[in-house]
Amino acid sequence: MYWKKESLSLVISILLFACAVYLVQDFRSQDSFDYSRPYSGKLEFQAGAVIDGDSLRGFAVLSGETVVYARYRMSSEEEKLQMESLMDGSVFQVSGVFEAPSPPSHRFSFNMADYLQHNGAVSLLTIQSIERAEANETWHNRLLDRRDALKHHIREHFPESLAAEAEALLIGERENMDPEDQRVYQTLGISHLFAISGLHVGIASGLMYGILVRLHVRKETAIIVLLIVLPLYAVIAGGAPSVWRAVSMVTVVLAGKLFGFRLPIASVMLTSIIVFILWNPYAMYKIGFQLSYGATFGIIYSLKFLSRIQSTVKVGFVITFISQTTLYPLLLFHFYELSLSAFVVNSLFVPLFTFLILPANFLLLFLTAVCQPVANFVFYFYEPLRGLIGQFMIWLAELPYQLWNPGKPGGVIVLILIASVYLFYCTAERKFRWRQLLILLVPALLFTALPYLDPRLKVTFLDVGQGDSALIELPHRKGVYLIDSGGLLRFDTEDFKERKRPFEIGRQVVAPYLKGNGISSIDTFIISHPDADHAEGAEEIFRLFPIGELHLTPGSASNALMVELAPDAAEARVVFPGGGSNWAVGETQFTYLSPMDAEYEGNNDSLVLLMKAGDYSVLFTGDLEAEGERDLLAPYGDELAGLTVLKVGHHGSKTSSSEEFLAALKPALSIFSTGVDNRYGHPSPEVVERFNEMELDTLNTAENGSIRLLFDKGELKFETMR
Repeated sequence: MYWKKESLSLVISILLFACAVYLVQDFRSQDSFDYSRPYSGKLEFQAGAVIDGDSLRGFAVLSGETVVYARYRMSSEEEKLQMESLMDGSVFQVSGVFEAPSPPSHRFSFNMADYLQHNGAVSLLTIQSIERAEANETWHNRLLDRRDALKHHIREHFPESLAAEAEALLIGERENMDPEDQRVYQTLGISHLFAISGLHVGIASGLMYGILVRLHVRKETAIIVLLIVLPLYAVIAGGAPSVWRAVSMVTVVLAGKLFGFRLPIASVMLTSIIVFILWNPYAMYKIGFQLSYGATFGIIYSLKFLSRIQSTVKVGFVITFISQTTLYPLLLFHFYELSLSAFVVNSLFVPLFTFLILPANFLLLFLTAVCQPVANFVFYFYEPLRGLIGQFMIWLAELPYQLWNPGKPGGVIVLILIASVYLFYCTAERKFRWRQLLILLVPALLFTALPYLDPRLKVTFLDVGQGDSALIELPHRKGVYLIDSGGLLRFDTEDFKERKRPFEIGRQVVAPYLKGNGISSIDTFIISHPDADHAEGAEEIFRLFPIGELHLTPGSASNALMVELAPDAAEARVVFPGGGSNWAVGETQFTYLSPMDAEYEGNNDSLVLLMKAGDYSVLFTGDLEAEGERDLLAPYGDELAGLTVLKVGHHGSKTSSSEEFLAALKPALSIFSTGVDNRYGHPSPEVVERFNEMELDTLNTAENGSIRLLFDKGELKFETMR
């Protein structure tokens, strides 16, 4: 009953098989390369390598079948065009050096070392030069050429507003999808509709089978054609795990129909998993693999329950519920949040994509290939209709309280959540009662409540490279304050170097830390001053989180960066606090010590914030320099004496951290917020020497990664990423 018809021996065999796969991975990863020496030899990029701006990057195979992640910087528009034409069907003779991946800035940010390991790659290879390229005419590369041809065909013959979606739906190419559109899809929980899966393969198979039968092709012959075409389509569609899962299962079912045997669908799925993992053990790490098979597992093992439902509409809703419920522990583990609206929205959009949007794209692809005028006629009606659907999606995504963001669960919590899902299914299958939902809700609510039960005061100095960003979490999460958001200096560059998706500190470093800790809104966002390395990332923060108040240094509203930020910050209450402004939450007190006037002139007009909680005190100085430090000592010198933690002003520049200031404060710990090998040479060697001579302890985000301080019961503890 509890494992359907599967025997205990089968379950144990699967577990043992999974363990054996790890040994296979270790065996496959062994090679004889000396990674301390430069590399000179052959290299072939794998499918999925991309050219973005002047950067070429992706997984590649070296001579000896060793997999690496290769990066190459192109020097001209001509070279970029040449590499675009050669990348998928060539073997290159290259020279380069192996490099160790940079460590992540915090435990929720992208981890390059894990990414390499989970894709079977052994190292990073920075290509310094490409000597020549040789054609590599394999059947796989020919199929990839067909994929590129389809991609260019779509871009040339579809309207611009529809091309990116058509690429995603038809060939699994999501490179050109707008980030804001993707945010809408994530909020609604329908991103899976744009990844080729069983839905797409089923529709494509049905259309092809129907056309062949209409052309008076024998059914057996039509099935044989499908058995040949489907694997080819899987390669052309990008070869994602969800594609191969769907293709492999459909292939087994069709083969059974052709040769007169019938396997239980559960056995088909389990066989597909085993074959897939034997072929590519690293697929287990891919999110698409886990989600695709996870959803299929939930639906297959709920068929008995679904068979009792008579209403087609209700069946669709229940399938959506089963898929989302089965996957929610995995979704939280990988993305830290879950779309609550997905349970309802998918019941609307899955049929819409199944019966309208996806068939329309297949039809339009066919028409643009055989008769463009007819295609243009259909586009005339379909494009505005799709536009209305898109506007409806945006309206839905703007509705509040759609995302549940409890944070990233640890291993034990994940197991508890998965166990609750399994127990719910076991009880609901006998006879569903509404109170059984408590089996799901109670563990989920307890996990959500954990931060609100934590009595510790937490201060985190995020590693945002050459910039500043700090997060304050009050005890029992009575308040969440973000001080600065980091950012990058953007310089004008040649057109061919412009990236479609430039690196964004706010979205890719700060936001994951907030979401990973279960923070879904920010009470107060403090921008100490409008320098790019403190505020350029604020735009993404405003787009991803509700903000209660925005604190800006007086006189900075007319700064160009703040003017650019104003539309995104429109919903926040904007405050310009001056020296002496203060507030308190419980036992924690906050006081702005600077600036004392309303005219913004530069670094010394940074908002300087003092936080005090019992015997602890932390001073956030922005980019305060020596002159501003002297101005603080006269009114606040006694109050600042014996400071617990100092966020060192201006990243440790030689214009800050004067001896007089440090002697007066004598901080127990000082934090430098700098980037590795930054162009400014921060922190200045003479400033570092000053701290050393005064025997003041320091930490640096460039060396230690993100630094989290925990204040609890008269004790200060700190955690570093590195």
